[in-house]
Amino acid sequence: MARRPEIQITKVAQFAGHKDSIYDFVLDADTRTMYSACAGGFVVKWDIDNPEEGAMILQSGEAFYSIAKVGNTLKVGSKSGVIYAVDLATNSLRDTTQLHQGGVFFIGNKYSGGEDGVLLRPKTIADGIGGNFNKNTMLLSADSLRCVIETDDSLFVGASDHTIYQLDKTTYEVKRKLMGHTNSVFALAMIDDNTLVSTGRDAMIRAWDLTIGKEIYAVPAHEYQAKSLSYNGSILLSSSMDKTIKLWSNELELLKVIDFEKYEGHTNCINKVQWLDENMFVSCSDDRSLYLWKVEIMP
Repeated sequence: MARRPEIQITKVAQFAGHKDSIYDFVLDADTRTMYSACAGGFVVKWDIDNPEEGAMILQSGEAFYSIAKVGNTLKVGSKSGVIYAVDLATNSLRDTTQLHQGGVFFIGNKYSGGEDGVLLRPKTIADGIGGNFNKNTMLLSADSLRCVIETDDSLFVGASDHTIYQLDKTTYEVKRKLMGHTNSVFALAMIDDNTLVSTGRDAMIRAWDLTIGKEIYAVPAHEYQAKSLSYNGSILLSSSMDKTIKLWSNELELLKVIDFEKYEGHTNCINKVQWLDENMFVSCSDDRSLYLWKVEIMP
């Protein structure tokens, strides 16, 4: 049996200033910049190497649920279904568009999804699809769409109806439904070309073999619902409402638990974790803070 590696965890920095729960952030590793969005309707720009220098670039009267960087534009999804577009050249609001009915939970380059169960995408793509869909929308589920991940040829969408939908990336045709979760699917990650992992309200991490479209193993991951996943090529991160971040091997062996007691971690639900590079990652929480962490594999 292989020896479990010794892992050292260091909390490198705290990004403080938000007054409400932080639901999402996006990282630009090339410029060492981070943008965070919170329930109070603020978006803050951070210099990752100077965490005390946060600057507000957008303010609204409603909660922000999701955020994405598309080229030189920051897209921010709100509770009401409006998507705000910020020009990053000037750090100013360019436009707002009512695209969904209810919260926007994820935004991609050419699509968005949320509480209304609709995967919205450009008309130029939608016009090429047969079936009974509207010209620029696709109702995937009667429940919310919660998360998405892209591969070379597919989109995988996790939903509150317990299903993971696999769509053709070009036509948006539903190719397959992966069913095994017993509640909402909140996060997805690829750990190799043929293996998808997922988690959600049932607090399980499930691994799927995409060559056969079947669940191949599952582990109880957290005490309460799991909120996010991120993979760096060797370690899978998960975060949870139980206030912990966990590190997992490719085989879903638990490697490390980051909590408040040992590492002065978060004190409330951890909504997202994301790798910045091979050994640094960021987390955000309902405790209104973001942390930068360093992971070292000891010899």
